[in-house]
Amino acid sequence: MPFDFLIDYLPASVVIKPAIGMYYIYWEKKIVLIFRKLNKNSHHNGVWIATTREHHASLKADIPAITDFVFNEGEVFDTAWLLLSDEHDDFETAAIQLCELVSRRDKRIGKPTAKAAELTR
Repeated sequence: MPFDFLIDYLPASVVIKPAIGMYYIYWEKKIVLIFRKLNKNSHHNGVWIATTREHHASLKADIPAITDFVFNEGEVFDTAWLLLSDEHDDFETAAIQLCELVSRRDKRIGKPTAKAAELTR
């Protein structure tokens, strides 16, 4: 699993589910993060943050390393998810900050899903 050092900064009760080179992190009936490290589309590698568009600005202000998803052509991918690229100079520090926000139950991170509810009863 990529970025496994981050597990130390997440609640002990998170559920981690691997899926095609990505590791989905569930907690308290929500998907909160995805860890991704693949050769294909490597510009999308890093930590994906489950959020809503209304929280983008405040999360980016708190952790400036966070970005929108961008395609090779420079087109921003319109999604509620945000990305912390594993190539960013502040990746480790920013990733730890994200995990600490999750641990503190920051309302800006996490999306309820049926799968998350099933896994984290």
